Amino acid sequence: MNGRQKRGVDIDITSLIDVLFMLIIFFVLTASFLQGSIEIDLPVGEAQRISERDPLVVTVTAGAILWAGEAVSRDSIPALVARALAESDDILIAGDRNAPYGDVAELLDEMRGLGVESVGLAFEGDKK
Repeated sequence: MNGRQKRGVDIDITSLIDVLFMLIIFFVLTASFLQGSIEIDLPVGEAQRISERDPLVVTVTAGAILWAGEAVSRDSIPALVARALAESDDILIAGDRNAPYGDVAELLDEMRGLGVESVGLAFEGDKK
């Protein structure tokens, strides 16, 4: 017999497996973040006046609602909407850029529930 024995080479791949698992976790998480993002390009346009009368402007800011320039509470909205409907006023909502979009959506939803069928939304016109 030969006195020499063949030895296998032992490579410790534990740290390699750890790095691979970290990479897999990283790619899975970044792929799930990318799924929820949507890139949009908002349209720019010109508005047309549909009524000769000036509309009733309701302004939504980051912390308040202004009804025709006066600060109002959320509780007074139903009475104000009823009065605007009785007077057949056109309603225009001007949402501030810093106001949360949810506040404008909630106001629109509340007005729809109170019987308002058509509301205009103010926007910034074409910048030339």
